Amino acid sequence: MWFRRTSGTLAAALGITALALLGCGAAWAQGAGDVFTVRSVAVDETAATAADARQTALAVGQRRAFRRLIDRLVPEDQQPLIPEVDATALQFYVRDFSVENERTSAVRYLADLTFRFDPEQVRSLLGGAGIAFAETRSKPVVVLPIFSGPDAGPTLWLETNPWRDVWAQRRGDDGLVPLTVPIGDLEDLAAIDAPKALAGDAEALRAIAARYGAEDVLVTVATLNGDPEAGSGVLQVETRRYVDGSAGSTQRDRLVQVSGEPYEGFLERAAARIDNAVQEAWKQQYLLQFGNQRTILVFVPLEGLDDWLTVRRRLEGVPAIQQTGLAALSRKEAQLEITFLGDEQRLSRALSQRDLFLALRPDSNWELTRRDKPRPPLQPSSGGATALPPAQAPLPQ
Repeated sequence: MWFRRTSGTLAAALGITALALLGCGAAWAQGAGDVFTVRSVAVDETAATAADARQTALAVGQRRAFRRLIDRLVPEDQQPLIPEVDATALQFYVRDFSVENERTSAVRYLADLTFRFDPEQVRSLLGGAGIAFAETRSKPVVVLPIFSGPDAGPTLWLETNPWRDVWAQRRGDDGLVPLTVPIGDLEDLAAIDAPKALAGDAEALRAIAARYGAEDVLVTVATLNGDPEAGSGVLQVETRRYVDGSAGSTQRDRLVQVSGEPYEGFLERAAARIDNAVQEAWKQQYLLQFGNQRTILVFVPLEGLDDWLTVRRRLEGVPAIQQTGLAALSRKEAQLEITFLGDEQRLSRALSQRDLFLALRPDSNWELTRRDKPRPPLQPSSGGATALPPAQAPLPQ
């Protein structure tokens, strides 16, 4: 159940501005709201009464949710600059919240909470403090965890794989890059196995990515040495990102088990490092550049009303776009003026996450097409079209 917050209780209910697609309109997009939603915040508080415990739990959950939101949007090097927000002020950053799995006793309150933060208020806080942040959400990335131990060769699906178990237990949707671990059913087994993943088999990688609505695959290979049950484990991890079946960047890590660290915690620490590297690289690539604003005229080829409505819908939720105005519309083409932050390369990458393709036509005009439809043929020209490819965020070397 959702609860709208009102001034004087736990938060103010403040609306967000919708993206204007017809004529000159407002800045931020409707679809950005999901980025500002933090789900499954577990709380367990005890107080003199159940009502007091609930009140405390909501305040604690709100703080935890805000921390997770900041971790999602703000690069690590910018986080020390974030102003302190006390409990009274923090309530005004929350639009509403919901409660699931609620349990109470005479003095205890347990629940899973979901908070929806107000995008404009959060942007105002960060922008006012001069903090760089990102909002663009990536398409899902499929993670294939391969494990190799002292007594067993590389395994992905069938044999015991503690590396995959740890990844499967992680929250994969907390960052801007959703990380999806395949469930390992018969179709997954048919799509790819450990030898194909290790060899970078392009067809197999595309097959497993397509099963989960992704384009990128992260093959992370953990090789264990030592005895983790005795606290002497050493883990070598090599993680390679494949973009549409082609090998991209590689990250290599070596982790030594610390004194008293349980085996599962050791593996979890390794997985968290990889996840964090993916998220940080993505945020750095998609930082909103508030000091760099420009406007371009974009031509959108159309085959009918459905094309136009689809493009409009996909443009919603692109954080870099501040304003979109319709300059002209016919049955075969729309002309849009797009005002955005950053440069055309960054805009192109952001649009690619919404299955939109931005390229220069031979006549040097910008053209926006749907990536899931065949591109209409361009007029003959002595020069070729110059595309801005949807580059992916690399992993640190």
